[in-house]
Amino acid sequence: MIAAIGAFDGFHKGHQALLERARTMAAGVRLDWGAVTFTPHPDKFLSSRKTQKNFKFLYTKRERRILESFFAIPTVHEIEFSPRFANMSPVEFLDFISGEFGVDGIVVGEGFRFGKNRAGTTDWLSDECRKRSWPFGAVPAVNGLRGEPVSSTSIREVVSAGNMRYAWEWQGHPYFCAGPVVHGNERGRMIGFPTANLETASEKVAARRGSYAAMAFVNGRWRAGAANIGVNPTFNDIEGTRFETFLLDFEDDIYGTEIVVFLLEHLRDETRFGSVDELKEQISQNVIEVRKIAERTLREERRLWEKFHETLLGYNKTL
Repeated sequence: MIAAIGAFDGFHKGHQALLERARTMAAGVRLDWGAVTFTPHPDKFLSSRKTQKNFKFLYTKRERRILESFFAIPTVHEIEFSPRFANMSPVEFLDFISGEFGVDGIVVGEGFRFGKNRAGTTDWLSDECRKRSWPFGAVPAVNGLRGEPVSSTSIREVVSAGNMRYAWEWQGHPYFCAGPVVHGNERGRMIGFPTANLETASEKVAARRGSYAAMAFVNGRWRAGAANIGVNPTFNDIEGTRFETFLLDFEDDIYGTEIVVFLLEHLRDETRFGSVDELKEQISQNVIEVRKIAERTLREERRLWEKFHETLLGYNKTL
């Protein structure tokens, strides 16, 4: 198997380049291909205790399964990143993935380092693969439109800042959250804007508080949504940050249903309004903006939404 190797916290455009190289190399030598990754993320394991505590993933394990299906990765092998594994020499690592997963060809990003004390470099790996008669590929870093390197770290930063346009550009798709709809305070229902309260994982990076234009996949269909991330300061009775989405033109009871919400664009920061009427007026304005943005993205990115539709239907019939 030709293996693309990396941490793969999601699959941004740099990761996609690795996958495509593995795919084409495997086709050329008539081998299977797939990905080899690590759990937990090596950065979380190897960083300081303070950093470990604050480290957030772009996507949960469930969300990564969705992306694996979206990118048609035939096989993904996860290695438990433990102290024993971290102390493997580069040779031991190659012997391990060969014996455990049948790897006999490798694709990595340029600058990839691995093994005890990060002793394994791409130059060393190239020489070692040649000795083993393994196909080898080192893929250059992928840059954004402004020349900035694309990385999971940079995507976490722009998501935290609410810059969904950069997140979309660097990933090739919008940032999203998947999970079940849970009961909240039903405050939205009382003011005429019932929301789907999405249960999100604590280890997942949180987008900046505020209002967003969104697309939600609910019961097998796309719905435009006005999403809000925050504590609803107008009422000041919510503990912890919530991720709530008002689904346009939708009234079904979906408590317990798994949905996926894609954040398209940050509309405005979280605000405490002086009255419920002011809040309702702002939500009404949000809905107008959301409808325009949703119509535009469905028209301009039609193939993207069709592909995610096919992926989500095929991955889990309950979505």
